[in-house]
Amino acid sequence: MNRWYRTACIMAVSAMMLAQTGIAHYQPSETGSEPYEPAVPVAPTVNTYGYYPGYRGASTAAGSALNGMANAISAMGNYNLSTSAAAVNMTQARRNDIANHQIYTDAYFQMRAANRAYRAAEAPPRPTAEQLARLARDGAPKPLSPGELDSISGRINWPTALQQEAFAAERAELEKLSATQATHGTLTAAEQVAARKMIESMFTDLKSQISEIPPQEYVASRNFLRSLIYATTQSQL
Repeated sequence: MNRWYRTACIMAVSAMMLAQTGIAHYQPSETGSEPYEPAVPVAPTVNTYGYYPGYRGASTAAGSALNGMANAISAMGNYNLSTSAAAVNMTQARRNDIANHQIYTDAYFQMRAANRAYRAAEAPPRPTAEQLARLARDGAPKPLSPGELDSISGRINWPTALQQEAFAAERAELEKLSATQATHGTLTAAEQVAARKMIESMFTDLKSQISEIPPQEYVASRNFLRSLIYATTQSQL
């Protein structure tokens, strides 16, 4: 019995070694530049013992036992090899995902840099200080004529639409401030703030009457207030 068991073990180990001869192993190049490919199991090559022509099974109980033992050992080896190959493949997939993300990130910032460079090349030259000053002058409201604002007495000749009783309080205060400016040449910061608030209030009330005032009178009154606020506070509506 012991002799038979020893013989079975020796033959089973031989069968397992024979089964593994069908597995191809990857040999890296000297430069190490080729990608790693995990070994994968192939169908084991297991011989039957006591084989008779026309019969594919073992001829004896011992042969059947040896054949089954060899197949079981080969299956365990293939399972371990498959598990190892799966782990290698998962690691390679993660590495590829990281590389793809890096490529995407690099491409994104390269596109942003190219876009900035293109916009900078197509942008017009920055205006000079002289050009900015001229634009500011050109954008300023039209100055009030002497007939609209007397620079010596500060008297204001209001347009028809602004002569309504609804604007009486603002007109009185603005006429006082205009007389002060004519006398002293300028207004204090507090007086300029007060003048601006009253002119903005008149402009708001004027807009609320846009459907009731003739278009020409509305435009004339609007432009008048814009010129007046610029003349008193050097600001615009």
